[in-house]
Amino acid sequence: MVQLVCGHNGTGKTKRMIEMANNYIDGIQGKMVFLEASNRHIFDLDYKIRYINTKEFGLTNDEQFQGFVCGLIATDYDVELVYIDGLYKIAQANMDKLETVIQRLDFLSKKFDVDFVMSVNHDKEAVPEVLKDRVIS
Repeated sequence: MVQLVCGHNGTGKTKRMIEMANNYIDGIQGKMVFLEASNRHIFDLDYKIRYINTKEFGLTNDEQFQGFVCGLIATDYDVELVYIDGLYKIAQANMDKLETVIQRLDFLSKKFDVDFVMSVNHDKEAVPEVLKDRVIS
C-alpha cells in the first residue's frame, strides 16, 4: 500500500512522519527505512530505523528514484515499511509524475509486501481524485 501525507512546506509533514515511524518501529517484524534528501533528521529517528540521505546517491529524476527503491528492496527482503519524506526533493519530480511513481510503488508493494508512506507538498484538495483515498488524515 502507498499512503500520502499531504501539506505545504512548514505544515509539519516531516515531524508527523518521524512520529509515525518512531511509534510504529516496535510493531513490525521486518525492517523500516526512512528516505530523505538530507541528513537533517537522522537523530530524530529511532536507531532501529535505517535512515538514507538520497542526495548522497545523486538521484535526479523519478526513474532513478524508482530504481533506487527497487535496489533497496532487492538487497534486503526484510524491508517492510519505507517512509519517503519529500518525493519532489528526492526525485525532482512534480505533481505530473506523482501518479506514475505511485503506480510503480504499488507494484513493488504488492509483489514484495512492502508498504510506503510518502509526503508530498500539496494539500489534500490538490491531489488527483484517483489518489485521494491514499491520503492519511
